[in-house]
Amino acid sequence: MKGAGKTAFLRYIQLKMDEDQCLTKFISFANEISDAERSRIIKEAHIKIYEQKGIEAINECVSMWILFILNQIAQLIEENEHVFTTNRNIKIFCELMEKLHDAPDKTVLTWLQGVFKRGKYKFKSKYLEVTGKGASSDLEREYTIDQIVARALEMLKHLSWEGKKRVYIFFDELNLSFASRAQHKRDSVLIRDLIIAIDRVNTIFIQTGKPIYLLASARSEVLNVITEPTHEINKILGDRGRELRWFPTTAGGDWPILHLFVRKIKASEAVAGYPITQDVFHAYFQSGLFGMTAGSFVLELTWCNPRDLVLLFGEAASKAERGEWFFGEQTIRRVLDRYSSEAWREKMEELNVEYSPVEIASLKKILLGFRPTFRVADFEHEARTKGEDDQNVRQFQAKRNAAKVLEDLYRIGIIGQATTPEGAGRAFAQFREHWAYRGDSNFDPTAWMVIHRALWSDLRLGRITLDPGLMLRRHELGGVRRPHHKRR
Repeated sequence: MKGAGKTAFLRYIQLKMDEDQCLTKFISFANEISDAERSRIIKEAHIKIYEQKGIEAINECVSMWILFILNQIAQLIEENEHVFTTNRNIKIFCELMEKLHDAPDKTVLTWLQGVFKRGKYKFKSKYLEVTGKGASSDLEREYTIDQIVARALEMLKHLSWEGKKRVYIFFDELNLSFASRAQHKRDSVLIRDLIIAIDRVNTIFIQTGKPIYLLASARSEVLNVITEPTHEINKILGDRGRELRWFPTTAGGDWPILHLFVRKIKASEAVAGYPITQDVFHAYFQSGLFGMTAGSFVLELTWCNPRDLVLLFGEAASKAERGEWFFGEQTIRRVLDRYSSEAWREKMEELNVEYSPVEIASLKKILLGFRPTFRVADFEHEARTKGEDDQNVRQFQAKRNAAKVLEDLYRIGIIGQATTPEGAGRAFAQFREHWAYRGDSNFDPTAWMVIHRALWSDLRLGRITLDPGLMLRRHELGGVRRPHHKRR
């Protein structure tokens, strides 16, 4: 999920490893790769991502990433000559990588695009043949990318160093494009094959006993784009991947996101030289904020996402007026409209993969001023009603299946679902909410839908409340307009 803290987590590990006398290198793709470059490399690699339902790992693309990784290692060696032991194999390895990366001013994928265009490289045999000696070592021959990768990995077995315990190279994720389905799938293939390449290089270091570790972050959504994920990527993530989650793994468990919030407040107090507060939520939150406990308010307004904590409470703190010493309704309301609007806009970016801008605008019109809780039939009725006065909404309603639309909204966290255990009464305490971002990916088209509370302000759905039961009971008793159907 976007904003889950993947980059911050990698940076934290890097800092801890630096403290432990390890050598580290951090690679971020954020500003290095343009959209045009991504498309070119996919084209040059002959990756067909638009027609196929499932895409197997592309060997050329994986080899491309391995070359990129090896080049990063070569740069690390040259930047730390005082750490690494010099020998003939490592010297040739660095020279080979330098010749491959013949234009330092090129961005990553511009260089890799050139690798694919060439297909083969001409090198003196001394770089790629163990037996090359004398005059024969200066003869140029053509070598494939796979041959270059194999020889480079073989030479790396001779890598050694002194003074540093281990070597860590961190790869921050490629940004995932949501501009269109094609671009989204293209980026997913690139990210997936980068993960496969990292694992293959890691495996070689494990086999040779080299304490070199490559760590990378990626969104879980990447695999969801590929209809039929490869067995290899599943095994990699199952064996060596770890999911970064901010919600409990079991019902009734502790919420990591709340612990993060508390630790952030206490860290800020320490930096400012203030006494450390023992009960952060009691000290910094109005009692019964929007009818919720402080912890519930944090959970219900942030998608359990560190970035949302900063956006909402950081902004609220910066806009607090003199004399406002805690988060109260007035303080939150001052920034809630903007926070809600930004949250909607960010969620809509993910819908670009499946829906056109006109369809997304129509979807918002249907939800605008609608209800915080509803069923599929209610949504269909609202779409038909508003479609009577809006051609775009009418076309959207006719083209799109309502249950599928709501399932897409559930997947990205715009809506959740509320259910009642079988045989239970109608007391609110017995309603249970389900959210995809909290680990429940099962969508039930017969259940009640609940629009995420952070979006109520932007969608004009009234005052935020924790109690969906009140609205559900009003709906079932007829206190809220229900869809009517003409008798035949």
